[in-house]
Amino acid sequence: MCGIDSTRWPIARRVSVCLGCVLIVVLASGGPCWTAERSSERPTQPLVYPPSPNIPPSKGAFLGYESAIRIGLDRHPLLRRSKETALAAEAVTDQAAARYYPELNAYAIQTGGTVRPLSAFNVGGAQNKPTSYVESAGFRADQLIYDFGQTAHKVLAERAGQEAADKDIQTHKATVILRVQQAYIHCLRQKRLVEIAEETVRERGVLRDQIATLYKRELKSKLDLDFMSVELRNAEIQLLQAKNELRAAFAGLNNAMGVRGSEDYTLEDLPAASASSNTLETLITQALGDRPELLGTADRITQADERLSSAQALKLPTIAAQGMSGVIHFSDAPLNQYAGSHPGQTNLWWGAGAMISVPIFTGFLIDNRVAEAQQQKYKTEQRRIDLSNRIALEVVDAYLTLQTARQQIPVEEKEVESARSALTLAKERYRLGLASIVDVTTATTALLVSEVRLSEARYAVQVGIAAVAFATGTGYQQF
Repeated sequence: MCGIDSTRWPIARRVSVCLGCVLIVVLASGGPCWTAERSSERPTQPLVYPPSPNIPPSKGAFLGYESAIRIGLDRHPLLRRSKETALAAEAVTDQAAARYYPELNAYAIQTGGTVRPLSAFNVGGAQNKPTSYVESAGFRADQLIYDFGQTAHKVLAERAGQEAADKDIQTHKATVILRVQQAYIHCLRQKRLVEIAEETVRERGVLRDQIATLYKRELKSKLDLDFMSVELRNAEIQLLQAKNELRAAFAGLNNAMGVRGSEDYTLEDLPAASASSNTLETLITQALGDRPELLGTADRITQADERLSSAQALKLPTIAAQGMSGVIHFSDAPLNQYAGSHPGQTNLWWGAGAMISVPIFTGFLIDNRVAEAQQQKYKTEQRRIDLSNRIALEVVDAYLTLQTARQQIPVEEKEVESARSALTLAKERYRLGLASIVDVTTATTALLVSEVRLSEARYAVQVGIAAVAFATGTGYQQF
């Protein structure tokens, strides 16, 4: 309306413009009641997570095995991100279903010059007539009646995508649980290695003191004392390394839980795991039926199939209805411009109709959309086959690793007993002068190595159990 003399605007024209502005404000503020009700069902802001009771404990505080898992499920950003993705998929489903509802738009047009508004198309039509000022305001409603499955299949496709996004939440949940379990067990393993290193330092310290006493009595040589002092310092260095690795393990546990916590917790010892009677074939069958990512791939195949059906339906007609209503005001209109009109006249008008649209030629657009949907479906099916093979391989690897660790435990226990007996014998032989200090330190090192291997085998069983539960899709179901 810039450049138009406001002094020439009569009151009626201003009223009509105000009426159009009011219509715009009313529709923009919420439109019809059903639109406001649907919009209130979905939050317009991202999820705001309330303060959680699952917070990491302070330094040195007790952190249970299940408590660590629940902290990870509550605080890890991977899970929160997947939940937001699921909400976005739900919004996409509602976008596809929006075609079932009428679309209502309001408009207001002010023209000045040798043009007049054409209400049906909201554009200005040229005319070779004297200058005039015309205002038009109203609203238009469009309603889809039938499109032979285009919208229906699209809604079903997006709904399948929403279900697949829900399966992704379960997949990420299982992943977080496995990471926390592995990190927690790794902390227990490193803690046990620190205890073994401390025991080694004490053992070599006692032996060094005994040799020092014997050296003062001139029963042992200075070489034996120096050699054991060096071994004691090496054990102390190994103890420092074990403690640093334990701190790194606690940092890894915090990362697995998705928090920034302390570098020292009091952990609980895990009970000895019982052997499972399930065969490998049974575990593979269970994994192919329970793994959430595989179930999500089935939803993706359904989504691709529905998108293909929706693309094929584009070749069919579309039936829609349209309704319009508004007001038009003539300002300073010459009497000969509009038959039966006069300056300041205001008319109300309305119209309704139906439309059938049949695609005849679209530049091969529909054919290429169908081809794309077919290829997407084929690609998703191949992805499912590949995922099934990888899951079966994961089950085999986890199962065999677990069996190896279980079979290794009794062997390492016997090795520890043998190494402990050898150390006792070496000490006695050294005391009697029948063996050198090298024999004693060699026996001490052998005992240390066997205890470390036994500890690793025991914790490998715990990790293997968690890996089998993850591979078969059962580890996350209890949380």
